[in-house]
Amino acid sequence: MHKIRLQGEIDSWGYARNCLAYELSQAPEGEQVVLEVDSLGGDVMEAISISNMLKERGNITAHIVGFCASAATWLVYGCDKVVINDDCAFLIHKCSSYVDAWGMMNADELDALIDKLKSEKKSNEAIDLIIAQKYVKHSNGKMDMKAALKLMREERWMLPSEALDLGLVDEVSEEHALTNLAARCHVVNAMKSLPELPEGFFAAAKPQLTENGAEVTEEPQVAANEAGAPVEERRSVVQRLRDALTEIFGGSVAMVEPEPANENGSFTLINAILNVESLQERGGLLALNAAQMGAIEQRLADLVAQVNAVTNERDTITTERDTAVTNLSNALAAIDGISEAVAAIDTVEGKVAAIKDALSNAAGCSTETHASNAGDGHAEDVVLDGVNSLVAQYRRQ
Repeated sequence: MHKIRLQGEIDSWGYARNCLAYELSQAPEGEQVVLEVDSLGGDVMEAISISNMLKERGNITAHIVGFCASAATWLVYGCDKVVINDDCAFLIHKCSSYVDAWGMMNADELDALIDKLKSEKKSNEAIDLIIAQKYVKHSNGKMDMKAALKLMREERWMLPSEALDLGLVDEVSEEHALTNLAARCHVVNAMKSLPELPEGFFAAAKPQLTENGAEVTEEPQVAANEAGAPVEERRSVVQRLRDALTEIFGGSVAMVEPEPANENGSFTLINAILNVESLQERGGLLALNAAQMGAIEQRLADLVAQVNAVTNERDTITTERDTAVTNLSNALAAIDGISEAVAAIDTVEGKVAAIKDALSNAAGCSTETHASNAGDGHAEDVVLDGVNSLVAQYRRQ
């Protein structure tokens, strides 16, 4: 016998058709398969595909070992036989679809939404008829369509004995689950999409058994504090969830206590900005409040402003330097243009010395006794060069 566990939500993200196809492929051909079901339902399309896949394979018994609701209740009809433990619960209801309608709408938009909802309602009604027909067919005459739709409309939990009387299952087994299923009421009741299990729902069922086969006794009465209020009311949500999970899965579910905060004084610059000696650290994380973040933000803004000011000053100095370099280059070019001898000198000092020397040797004003025969006013005994020509030009002016 090959066992397959169908547990959790039935959809493309949870237990899907591809998952079951793989599980079935692992079962030897012709071997009896037992599908253990513990599911609150899910997607109708996925459930129909899985049910047809079970029917096609054949030689499969569905064994409901936990809560069975919604699509999971008729998915099992793809099996040859449906067995339910006498400590489980069974619920059938009408299908639901997601409706997203919000915000302001004008008359045309409202008409369009109404038409869309009417169409969605017709689709849901069609699916409800398909599902109701599955219940009627499996009941083998114990229910008609009217009774099936009425039961789906009631949307309530049933004991295995009632499900058997209505023909929704084929057999009730006295094989008990190893966990206390009554404790799972806490989880089911937290799911607002399904009706809450009434208090004492499992009172009619047979006693639960532990792993050692011992009967599970009633839970002790909840103690009261001095004011008379039950201690249960003062327990945190996390503590109650821990207890519920412990009862469902057995063992112990540890409560993770938060790490204590440590004082970290290693960030000296940050501490100086915040005017504190240290920061609180927990689990490698530092805690900063809004005021402290504001102080850091302001300090960063001040630093950015200082950097911008220095950058602007640098740009001004660079511009002035470039202007001075250009002026110097222009001056040197003018000096080099005085004569080739001056241009050949490498240093500015050398150029200035050469010009001074040339000026000191420059000829004086021209006289008649020394006038040249050419009549140009130049003395015949004066050697003219570029400097003399320049000086002479200014003197003539």
